[in-house]
Amino acid sequence: MASKALREIKSVLSKLEKQSILEKTRQADITPEKRMLAITPQTARFYHKLLISIKAQNILELGTSSGYSALWFADAILSNGNIPKITTIEASPIKIQMARVNFEQAGVSDFIKIIPGQILDVLYAMPKKPRYDFILIDADKENVVRYFDLVLPMLKIGGIIGTDNVLLPEKYKKFMQRYSRHISKNKHIVTGTIPLGYGQEITMRIS
Repeated sequence: MASKALREIKSVLSKLEKQSILEKTRQADITPEKRMLAITPQTARFYHKLLISIKAQNILELGTSSGYSALWFADAILSNGNIPKITTIEASPIKIQMARVNFEQAGVSDFIKIIPGQILDVLYAMPKKPRYDFILIDADKENVVRYFDLVLPMLKIGGIIGTDNVLLPEKYKKFMQRYSRHISKNKHIVTGTIPLGYGQEITMRIS
């Protein structure tokens, strides 16, 4: 079952990466609400290796988009011989439908729970217990500090938060600089920036 799922995931990921290239080179006319807006393939492969190395199984994602990153996460967990437990939150009904189709085609719908709604509202309602091995913050940047403060108590000690877009694009700079200043004061984490893709902040909870 796992080997079949891995083949199906890779097939869908290949399709999405081709679609992303067409969007970025403007060879495809895609309306803004249907654009992938995903982490880069290089970033995805980095997180894939990271999740395998830390033997992650329980993951929370803020911002589902087309489901590209969640598929990479599922692939990493299955590659370790474990059953993925992925929760992803998305406000856009269009993106939710796109992700559901991709998850179904990849055969991983049973492993990925999509929670529809505004991310802040969903996070406020979630139990603040440390249960996640990895959390990806890749949603609107205006609320990124509030997202971090809400998800940190949900992260296991030794778990990792990845935050996308800490370096690019330029329009997010003021939000991400405020984010970097905010988390640098937190004594319960160690954190650092990797110039990969649009810039990744890799943050580990140590206490």
